Amino acid sequence: MKILLTGASGMLGGYLLPMLKQENEVKTLQRHDADIICDLTADIPHLGENVFDLVVHAAGSTDDDTALELNLEGTRRLLQALEKMPPKELVYVSSWEVYSPDSGENVTEDHQTWASTKVGQSKARGEQLVKDWCEQKNITLTILRPARMFGQGVHGEMKRLFNDVVNSRYIHVRGNEARLSLVCAIDVATAVKKLHSLGGTYNISDGKDASWLALADAMSANSGVMKRQIFLPKKWAETAWKFTPWIPAVKASLSPEVLAYRSKTLTLSDMKIRETLPEWRPYPAVEVISRRCESYPYVEH
Repeated sequence: MKILLTGASGMLGGYLLPMLKQENEVKTLQRHDADIICDLTADIPHLGENVFDLVVHAAGSTDDDTALELNLEGTRRLLQALEKMPPKELVYVSSWEVYSPDSGENVTEDHQTWASTKVGQSKARGEQLVKDWCEQKNITLTILRPARMFGQGVHGEMKRLFNDVVNSRYIHVRGNEARLSLVCAIDVATAVKKLHSLGGTYNISDGKDASWLALADAMSANSGVMKRQIFLPKKWAETAWKFTPWIPAVKASLSPEVLAYRSKTLTLSDMKIRETLPEWRPYPAVEVISRRCESYPYVEH
């Protein structure tokens, strides 16, 4: 099978590229160090005479400032390049952020998308764009909505949280029981490999929702120096922000925006992928992050 992969140098691409190359001919497309050099935020790629059986569009931005230009317009430019020679199959890597951040527990793929961030909005619009295009071209489309991903090269909000934890800037507000879904990037790569020919939309998580505190503790264990997290009652947290917002820990953890974000529960139901792939056994993300998962293929530096 001949495959085009965008975003090969990203966290997900780092796991996906070697998997796909085991049995296929893979061409990569990205800004640098690729078979096809192209900045999708500005240009339509030139694919030459290449005809692909499968396109995996894993390039994307988790930054609100660049999300629209890459996640939506970059996708539009990619589809324009594929217009004359469409693939048989296309995988679009979307995001959990297409759902409202307070959607609740066990959110299924049928749940209404109501994104509140530019990242989520751009991914939701990107989903609709590829749906319409693939329907017109009679192309098998698979949309993946990964939970918050972890692996080599983690970035965005989870990287910021990790830095706050290891630098003793994370403060947990007592009574905050909000939960979130997690997934290892290697499992998302496995999902791409197993689902691309089946079509459909799938949430991808490890099926084990976690609290913010459990995640922070796992990150602390990962650093090799287990730190006790700082706890504050909600009223004290609000007072600390009011009078000392310049203190690094207060600035990182107790702003109204951060408190609101970390106080909303959104967990994904992974029932659909488990029913589709009875052999689906993702790694437990919290155990992987804390380096307690004996079966996970850790990379030592």
